[in-house]
Amino acid sequence: MKLLIIRHGEPDYESDCLTANGILQAKKLAARLETENITAAYMSPMGRARETAEICVNGKNISLTQCDWLHEFDVKVHDSDKSEPVHTWDICPKNWTSDDSLYDRKKFFLSPGMQGSGIKERFDAVCCGLDSLLADYGLVREGGVYRKASACNETLALFCHFGATCVIIAHLLGISPIVALQGFSAEPTAIATLCTDDRFGELVNFRLHGFGDIAHQDNRGAGIVNYQ
Repeated sequence: MKLLIIRHGEPDYESDCLTANGILQAKKLAARLETENITAAYMSPMGRARETAEICVNGKNISLTQCDWLHEFDVKVHDSDKSEPVHTWDICPKNWTSDDSLYDRKKFFLSPGMQGSGIKERFDAVCCGLDSLLADYGLVREGGVYRKASACNETLALFCHFGATCVIIAHLLGISPIVALQGFSAEPTAIATLCTDDRFGELVNFRLHGFGDIAHQDNRGAGIVNYQ
């Protein structure tokens, strides 16, 4: 199985939609996705992701389903250097790197800065939503791996957000979501590609084959990375 986890185009956050440039980006993304044999597509309920998904599947024989668990992972946590809660990708480096529990996929939510944020419940909702979707296609999670109940040759496209992408990847790779949220960066319409490693029979895990791919955008050679 192949999963394409796709960030929305350039957003107008205030209106929760795409900017004019974001619409152009989504059209270029749609052309890029023509090279993929997508079985079905799933999208966040948020406007910027829905608009990106609809542009990409328009005129194609691809079903498009809205999933609440693909909503942006907009949990806010406490950072000792900040007076107000911050997004999970905005913790000061010296603070999160000095807390060993944040590197642990089974204990990250026990960190003092995570308390009262609801991060465990939101993380579990994403994991359950993803595992339920994969089970519909014959991949049943057992511990840290998936059991193939069928051929599982489908390609699924998930249109969502940076935070949601990081959490999904963390679940599939068995790492702390905080490491992904703090360590990864993705521009608008960036594609992350994960495929099952099918070399070992019916028990498989996912491997990350690419992250942050924006080769379909005209500015791909500019060498500019947005750290904001």
